Amino acid sequence: MSTPLQPLSASNRDRSLDILRGFALAGVLFIFCVSDIGPAANYSNSLLDDIIAWPKWIFIESRMYTMLILIFGIGYHVQLEKAKQNNTSLVPVFTRRLIGLLILGFIHAILLSTRDILMFYAIAGAVLLFVRNASSRQILVVLIITFIILITGVLYIFFGNVWPQTRSLVQPSNYIDHVQYNWQFFKLYHQMYGVYIEMLFHFLLGFWISKAGILKRISENKKFRRKLLFISLTVTAILIPFYYFWAPENFPLVLKKIDSDWQRYLVSRVGGSIWYLLTTACVTLYATALISISKSVKEKWFRPLVAFGQMALSNYLIQSLVLIPYILLTNKFNDLPPFEGFILFLIVFALQLVFSGWWMSRYTLGPFEWLLRSFTYWKWQSIRKRVQRQFDDEKQLITVSI
Repeated sequence: MSTPLQPLSASNRDRSLDILRGFALAGVLFIFCVSDIGPAANYSNSLLDDIIAWPKWIFIESRMYTMLILIFGIGYHVQLEKAKQNNTSLVPVFTRRLIGLLILGFIHAILLSTRDILMFYAIAGAVLLFVRNASSRQILVVLIITFIILITGVLYIFFGNVWPQTRSLVQPSNYIDHVQYNWQFFKLYHQMYGVYIEMLFHFLLGFWISKAGILKRISENKKFRRKLLFISLTVTAILIPFYYFWAPENFPLVLKKIDSDWQRYLVSRVGGSIWYLLTTACVTLYATALISISKSVKEKWFRPLVAFGQMALSNYLIQSLVLIPYILLTNKFNDLPPFEGFILFLIVFALQLVFSGWWMSRYTLGPFEWLLRSFTYWKWQSIRKRVQRQFDDEKQLITVSI
């Protein structure tokens, strides 16, 4: 007999995932403020700008979105296991969740920000339904095939690369033109089919990591955690100097010495593979380090980040709701140096940490999480935390806990 699938309660959430989700979302906000808005074309970085821009480029760029996407794949496996325990199908619930993300993403992409990833989540995430019953080995095979498609760039070969056209669009400073700009960007950007493959690859990787029990081992096995920390740190320490300091000057020279177009293509693909290896190593390093630290310190030290991660969807959308009007009103698009962007990041992040802590102390879900979950389960969800009255026999007092 099947049991209707119900959402996870707050007590059943994986605290480690909320920490990682919060950390990754903070990085996404950092990237948006420090580089996505961007300085003027003729602007030269000051020393303070370089102090912010270089670590951002070397240690943060692309890693945070990757971590968020991996967590989505892990979360999918958690939901799938819960559905199996209840002897019910995840398909209707997960399909509505994807449709909800698709709607939110479209509204976000057109009315607010070109940095939307929710629509990519919805479209690429639909493929996960087709591998829900696959074994870990079968998922690994699909993962390898997806990576080959990704690294060879075969979709760009067949469908072309519209990124230069996308970059040529000029960001306006008033809202009406901003919406038109978003629409033009949206039409071009979603023709970059390789982005879907990249996202699908990381979805599958997160799904496989959870299904193969690797995340559980990281969380529970201290020895395994230390080993993974050492390996990821070593790979990162080797590849960062190679990719950021040796390759930019020497890799073009290597390609020039190769006469065959086919051989030049293969060597360039090796360079692309090194990038994905570096990104994966960095994400593994950050995740393992965060989990290790969270296991060794008092829970209260991570409480603000946990709350921030619990309402990641709301915080992601609130960032756009706050920052896009501010940037348009102050005409800061393409006129925000890295250090000024860093100050803006600190202000917004601090406010969101405070807001998240306040909100999650009173409610079980963030506002947009509540909206998406109500749509997903086709029923308005309870959002207020229930007040529980407990009787203390010794003191003869009634205590109230939330």
